[in-house]
Amino acid sequence: MTNCMTFFGQDEDFFKEKSCLNTACEIAGQPGLWKVLGGILLEQKQNITGFMSRLGDLNKIRIILTGAGSSAFIGEALASFVAKSTGIKCEAIHTTDIVSAPQTVLFADIPTLLVSFARSGNSPESMGAVQYARKVIKNLFEVAIVCDGSSKLYNITAENEKNLILVMPEGSNDKGFAMTSSVTCMLLAGFALLNYQKIDEIVHDINRLCDNAGKNFLPLSEMALNYAKKPFNRAVYLGCGAFKGLVHEGSLKMLELTNGEVNAGFDSATGFRHGPKAVINGSTLSLHCISNDPFTAKYDIDLLNELYRQKNKNMVAAICPDSVDGIQADDIIPVTSHGYGFAADLCVGINALVFFQMLAMHKSLELGITTDNPSPGGQVNRVVKGVIVYPYEG
Repeated sequence: MTNCMTFFGQDEDFFKEKSCLNTACEIAGQPGLWKVLGGILLEQKQNITGFMSRLGDLNKIRIILTGAGSSAFIGEALASFVAKSTGIKCEAIHTTDIVSAPQTVLFADIPTLLVSFARSGNSPESMGAVQYARKVIKNLFEVAIVCDGSSKLYNITAENEKNLILVMPEGSNDKGFAMTSSVTCMLLAGFALLNYQKIDEIVHDINRLCDNAGKNFLPLSEMALNYAKKPFNRAVYLGCGAFKGLVHEGSLKMLELTNGEVNAGFDSATGFRHGPKAVINGSTLSLHCISNDPFTAKYDIDLLNELYRQKNKNMVAAICPDSVDGIQADDIIPVTSHGYGFAADLCVGINALVFFQMLAMHKSLELGITTDNPSPGGQVNRVVKGVIVYPYEG
């Protein structure tokens, strides 16, 4: 088990007694997994390059990033990270949307790369999306980025000769209810895949991310614990660009680990004023994820400062690169932005995402919820149940 004392200031017995050991260890264990992932990417560099080179000009092929739940939000964030870093357009389409209305998102005559993300790799929609795509698309390439090398998604992807499979480090197939280490590992791997000519530079940044985590995680956890003790039952996660996908994931962590006792939502800083801002009341915590891009950050900061000026009993917190100024907030939660290269934006975003994981975990504990299994009645499950994937002829 990971030494939780290093990252949370509590030993593992503390979390075991509160039914939170898996979640705590998996959050704290991420830097070690990222280091292993860097080695995997270097080992697989030739295979990745060979596969991606077969696709030709990536601007002339449709790229779909797909998954369900947290795995879908990986695609939402990556589509923007990749667009900014390469100019290549990717589409984030949830597997749940593919299986429920395939005729609206799958097109026969457009060559397509389907990139599937999955923790367990056993969700019915994961297989259904691949099966439907094969029924419809004449020239289909498939990538599976999975945390379980024995999963159904792994096996079905291996059937297609035009495939690439990347298995995340052992231990990333989280045993806890909520996806944590699985998300950050797959985010990094997906970014490396779609920037395959920059894998060496990306691995350099991954190693820097690991080093920074050792210095920053305990202070981040202490700030998360401080906020978890505050009396909020609504949380709004706000971010623009790629960070909108990350705040979507952050809001889900809060919903999942508090079993819905904290009603969490997300939006862009610019979209929030157009109606959703009505959610703000005296029991609301707004979490503003400030972009690492100076232009986008202007819009993030405008909304942050507006909500702070208008605040009553609600709480306003900023999660931002340590180089940002002009902030008005109850608290500023800095994440290291210095020392990164090509993957700087993603590394800053992952640090913010780890803070969201910690906040959700601490709030779950504060509410007395069994964090590793927050829905003991089985209303929601670690791997989705009750889904029927119907036959589709295309």
